[in-house]
Amino acid sequence: MIKALLAYIIGSSLVFFQHNLQFINSAFKDKMHFLIVTLSIPISYLYFYSWTYFVNSNQGSVWSAKFIFFGLSYLVYPILSYIFLGESPFTFKTLTCIFLSLLVIAVQYRF
Repeated sequence: MIKALLAYIIGSSLVFFQHNLQFINSAFKDKMHFLIVTLSIPISYLYFYSWTYFVNSNQGSVWSAKFIFFGLSYLVYPILSYIFLGESPFTFKTLTCIFLSLLVIAVQYRF
């Protein structure tokens, strides 16, 4: 389980950088093709590994895996956007979404 969670967190972090590195560092503003080519394959492998694990650990339910991915994404993205873009996750809207994401994860593991 820990390996799958780490694979997902690393993959999700790479997606964040693939989309936002242009805003973090102006040197990457015109390097979209470089970011797409260099990060897409590692992201795909990491997501594939974690997706397979989550589906297999939930009796083959792809819906459970989908909701787990959704919930985890709302934990990774706010932290990275706070650290690298200075956008606060401490707004009512963001905190509500984080809470609901935790609820989605809890429901998927509970039932």
